[in-house]
Amino acid sequence: MKKVIAVVIMVCLLSGCATGMSDSSRTKAEGAAAGAGAGALLGGLIGALSGGGDEALVGAAIGAGVGGLAGFAYGSHVAKQKEKYASEEEWLDACIASAQKVNQETRAYNADLKQDLSTLEAETGALIAAYEHKEEQKESIIEEKEKVDTRLAEATKVLERARFELKNQELALADAHESGQQVQAEEMDSQIAQLEEAVAELEGHTESLASISARMAV
Repeated sequence: MKKVIAVVIMVCLLSGCATGMSDSSRTKAEGAAAGAGAGALLGGLIGALSGGGDEALVGAAIGAGVGGLAGFAYGSHVAKQKEKYASEEEWLDACIASAQKVNQETRAYNADLKQDLSTLEAETGALIAAYEHKEEQKESIIEEKEKVDTRLAEATKVLERARFELKNQELALADAHESGQQVQAEEMDSQIAQLEEAVAELEGHTESLASISARMAV
């Protein structure tokens, strides 16, 4: 595991090489470094659980590569969006507005989905019980499962969007701190905390939908 930690430290140190780059290149590099660091740690932990030793190191290396590519994609997106604004302050204000919008939409979606889940749980539970007692046909289960799967696909899409926004906001927050825009940084901190909470709730809802779908596999 010490080797894994060494890989993570090395990846994190690489982000320091972003000094002296253009603003756009630095944002991309920071995104890649952050993604690689997180990926290395996750990959190393998975490898360690699988047997440790070289497997953990290989897992860290693979995780760093995958995470680095994802992080670079986030960084590239942020850099591209940032170029549209005349000043750092305007860019950060736009980031805050975006976070507020995604927060509001994700919370509203969570509220609707939570209510729908209660109904789906009751409906599918009754349907499965009836099917087990030969009171319902297999086709009814399949039809209901398709409805649940459609809802799951929709929820997954909303979740991916919220996660993408969260990663972009984290990179923008790093920019705010670096440029000394503390007022915007504090507001972004607040929005990120709210979005993390909304993402966690939506993850729980998607897991519940997946569980319902699995129970209906006949």
